[in-house]
Amino acid sequence: MLEGSEVLAVIPARYASTRLPGKPLALIAGKPMIQHVWERVSAVLPAVVATDDARIAEVVYSFGGRVRMTSVDCPNGTARVAEVLANWGGPHPEIVLNVQGDEPLVQAHDLETLVRLMRRPEVRIGTLVTPARAADLTSPNNCFVQRLPDGLCTSFSRDPECCSIQAWRQVGMYGFRAEVLPQLVALEPTPGELRERLEQLRWHESGFPIYSAEVAAAGIGVDSPKDLDNVRGIFGG
Repeated sequence: MLEGSEVLAVIPARYASTRLPGKPLALIAGKPMIQHVWERVSAVLPAVVATDDARIAEVVYSFGGRVRMTSVDCPNGTARVAEVLANWGGPHPEIVLNVQGDEPLVQAHDLETLVRLMRRPEVRIGTLVTPARAADLTSPNNCFVQRLPDGLCTSFSRDPECCSIQAWRQVGMYGFRAEVLPQLVALEPTPGELRERLEQLRWHESGFPIYSAEVAAAGIGVDSPKDLDNVRGIFGG
């Protein structure tokens, strides 16, 4: 496990998914999805699951996980993470990672890479990118990133044509400096965010620099029944 109390991983988990209701509790190789995420993340970092649903909380407690209950009014995972930090009590971590509860294949190396990025003094918001494969370019759910050599992101889009040379696909994981979270959740939606359906464009268009670090590959996030079947195939059940 990474040493130091300055880092916390928050795993937002919501029951009311439109395309896959009860997604965090879907069984994969005999375990609920949220347990796979918890076991992988908590082996690397101190972690807590953030949810507004008692069913998810009960399951997390049953396998020994930590839970923070959040408001049903949180519009997204970022707001859920910010609420956890706001109600933390006592000294809170300096760096907070948002690791989605539908990423059962999250890798320890990716978490470590994001923490290293967040420890750079100029970075207040960080994310991960991986080289886009041919199959990635046709998915409407992917986000593509254009970036500078130092990792500073200059554009985010659903359209891979935004990338002039190398197409980078964003990995759905964020790091935040604790002090920036209240500022982000207070922002109003921006035109780019509404057009592209990408929350990070709200931050980008509001003047908050977002940095990125490269990882070799990324696991499969579960957004649909087909994704769930694919992940079950990888786990063998």
